[in-house]
Amino acid sequence: MQGVFVEIGSVPSSSFARGLVRTNGQGEIAVNCRNETGRPGIFATGDVTDSPAKQIIAAAGDGCKAALSAYEYLIAD
Repeated sequence: MQGVFVEIGSVPSSSFARGLVRTNGQGEIAVNCRNETGRPGIFATGDVTDSPAKQIIAAAGDGCKAALSAYEYLIAD
């Protein structure tokens, strides 16, 4: 059995966030389990984060979590 796994890139495009939120040595944006960065009101998701899973289905799930977290942040008093 043979197979091919195509990887488009391994360097996150996070330069826009440097100095705004915390990044690690690989340039990935640090997030918690709710996709919150260290800055209130700023959320990150997908391959640009320090999440270990770098697959589209994981990024989609993280996007949902980030959207729900952002919604909760916005409606909180």
